Amino acid sequence: MYTYTKERKAYRIWCVNLNQRDIAKLAGVSSATVSRVINNDPSVSAETNKKVSEVIKKYGYVQNAVARNLRLANTKTIGYLVPDISNPFFPAVLGGIERICNSRGYDIIFENTDEDEEIERKAISSLLRFRVDGLIAVFVRCNQADLQRIKMMGIPVVLLDRKIEYTEDYDYVGIDNIGGLYSIVEYLYKLGHRKISIIYGSQDITPGYERLNGYKAAMKKFGIAINEGYLINGDFTEEGAYKGVVQLFSNDELPTAIITCNNLMTMGAYKAIIDMGIKIPDQVSLIGFDDFDFATHLVPPITVVSRATSEMGKLAAEFIIDRIDGNTSDEPRRVFLPTKLIARGSCSLGKL
Repeated sequence: MYTYTKERKAYRIWCVNLNQRDIAKLAGVSSATVSRVINNDPSVSAETNKKVSEVIKKYGYVQNAVARNLRLANTKTIGYLVPDISNPFFPAVLGGIERICNSRGYDIIFENTDEDEEIERKAISSLLRFRVDGLIAVFVRCNQADLQRIKMMGIPVVLLDRKIEYTEDYDYVGIDNIGGLYSIVEYLYKLGHRKISIIYGSQDITPGYERLNGYKAAMKKFGIAINEGYLINGDFTEEGAYKGVVQLFSNDELPTAIITCNNLMTMGAYKAIIDMGIKIPDQVSLIGFDDFDFATHLVPPITVVSRATSEMGKLAAEFIIDRIDGNTSDEPRRVFLPTKLIARGSCSLGKL
């Protein structure tokens, strides 16, 4: 418990990993009494409370919250599983989750999977070892066996942003992806654009296929022919969008407007356009899905469709704590938040 060193004929005591028994010995009381003091038991006398509290303060004892909560059959922790922490969307959602969890006495354990299924499996195992009380998850492609393992341990799951197979019985917080893309195409159509390109993401995940489907539905609605050469898979990455824009401008028939389907691809597309010496919006209009901090600082500032990221996090946290506390019915809740188009300076009148 202690190490002793002699210096200038005096002894110094250094604390190393004190536990509750150590505090009891130092205070001359039982471990049970220390426990009662820590938990504010009114049966402890004022004198004893003061004596134990002074020892705790002097030696810097910190209660092992995990061990304590395991005895109480919970850890007051929630897991947050995301596929790409470099995407500003996921930290923004975390801000909303934190606000609710902090107010309800929960800590958050965070895992990033880098869009890798094997890393995801290991991350799930890690969260289960930590005995999280609930899981807010943006899965890469969670398999049925992993979901069953989580379910057998009695850990509720709230899905965020992405729907996957086998998860019809889970709460879900998402957005109106199709409506968001419809509003983008409608905005460009009213500006006079008919040569509209889209840089889309993976078709294996909800934001990917819903946003591309929204684009196609809106183009059909407004009677705009889809040029297959304008459909570019940017894989939801900055690099993918950069290459996609270079590819677009190597064609003979150039688009007058480019839609990017997430914030990383907006940044990649913007960089490619600037690097090629093309002027925004004089030569091409650029509009992105998802707002991000730098969007207003670029020249010109980027027009975007924004979603309520913090609100998504708050709802997900409220849903998971409700499930942990048993304060909801078995019926899964599904929420689809609306999007909002924010017009800035990156779109101008189209040239027919």
